[in-house]
Amino acid sequence: MEETKRQIKEKRHITFWESVLLLVSYVVIFAFGIGKYPTGVSIVLCTAVTAVYAMFVMHHTWDELFGSVMEMFKAGLPSVFVLLMVGFISAAWLAAGTIPTLIVFGLKIVEPSIFLVTAFLLTSIGSITTGSSWTTVATFGVAMMGIAQGLGIPAGIAGGAIVSGCWVGDKWSPLSDTTNLAGAVTGLNAFDVFKYNLPTSGLGAVLAAVTFAVLGTRYSSGTMETESINALINNISDIYHISVITLIPVILIIVLSIMKKPPIPSLAISTAAAIIVAVLYQGSSLAENLSWIYNGIVCETGVENVDKLLTGGGILKVAPTTVIIFCALFLAGILNEVEVMPTVITKLGILAKNRPTVIISTLVTAVFGTYLGGANYTGVIFGANMFEKAYKDLGLSKKDLARTVLEGAAHTGAMVPWSGGNALIVACLGITSSQFMPTFFAHWFSIALTILFGFTGWFTTKQQKSSVEAAE
Repeated sequence: MEETKRQIKEKRHITFWESVLLLVSYVVIFAFGIGKYPTGVSIVLCTAVTAVYAMFVMHHTWDELFGSVMEMFKAGLPSVFVLLMVGFISAAWLAAGTIPTLIVFGLKIVEPSIFLVTAFLLTSIGSITTGSSWTTVATFGVAMMGIAQGLGIPAGIAGGAIVSGCWVGDKWSPLSDTTNLAGAVTGLNAFDVFKYNLPTSGLGAVLAAVTFAVLGTRYSSGTMETESINALINNISDIYHISVITLIPVILIIVLSIMKKPPIPSLAISTAAAIIVAVLYQGSSLAENLSWIYNGIVCETGVENVDKLLTGGGILKVAPTTVIIFCALFLAGILNEVEVMPTVITKLGILAKNRPTVIISTLVTAVFGTYLGGANYTGVIFGANMFEKAYKDLGLSKKDLARTVLEGAAHTGAMVPWSGGNALIVACLGITSSQFMPTFFAHWFSIALTILFGFTGWFTTKQQKSSVEAAE
């Protein structure tokens, strides 16, 4: 009797339909929570549902679940530290006059009609050169959003151009950790992956640039008159000393990124340099700067546009999004132990019988893996591991697999509300996924091109099929 009871309670694997049921429950929880309670609450509810089901139906122990959670925290903590450093650097750059200087220079040079394409191209160059979307959005992205506000460009549309550019390098740069990961899991060189993504990421970026250029003509006159822009420039200049000296923190972050130095020390060095500039050049005290990098800067000139531009930064500003990431890591750890996603993906792999279906299935897997894991890394790993054999059997190259998982996962990470990338966007740019997604053109064009090439066979490489298929 005891032996029978023990066998009944042994841990078992989740079934396909159980996985689908849990996924549907997540969709319901998130859909019901829209506008009613914070995203973090939805994540906690999903975690609770999964943990209860795992313990009482599948007979996982709490120690097993929590052990997986701790492993996920270990993997995710570097992203949390980067986010906290962004709170430091954004406040320090404001105090030093770095962001105000970039805004003033931009308002003087950039016309409203070319702002969108300029923002996209500048941030694209920055992200491709450094291979870091996070560094680019926390630096150039913040400045470009400030310029957009000064020119009267809607935040959502401007955000689409900025985020598109910042995340181009996340999948189309040989220096990007995501590109290198896709190469590593498929056994390829990052430079080969970079070159093979030219027809999708490269052409997608070109189409996005053209679209932003056309869309920008709607703002040829801008919503702000020249006098208003000049008044804004003068108001900023009254508060800060505007000169190239304040750009020292920018130069440092670019040089350190190109040298492939770790992001956290690079951000720390740039923050320290900004504080020095703030004290020696802007005339603020060290105590004020230390308070600002924790609490953020509140500008109170009485001029709404100026106060909006020059208020922000600090650890406390990114604290709410940091909590969301912690909740997401807890959910990801539970999901990793229960294996909800791999069970569904394995079923999808069975359905992938030809080139179009295998490419679409890979894209879907990469997208859902990114959403469930809260990071593009999980999307890349899920997609590559689950469909490697299918690509080989269909005679498709590993380059096609690497390109497809990158197109599905890399930009998706910017849209997931509980991911580090999206948390960074919210903290730095002050916009949500729903605001920039409609004009996230670099992503949508790349996805469309990937699907198109899947159906047509254009820009795909045929390899020798497996021995089993060749024998047939």
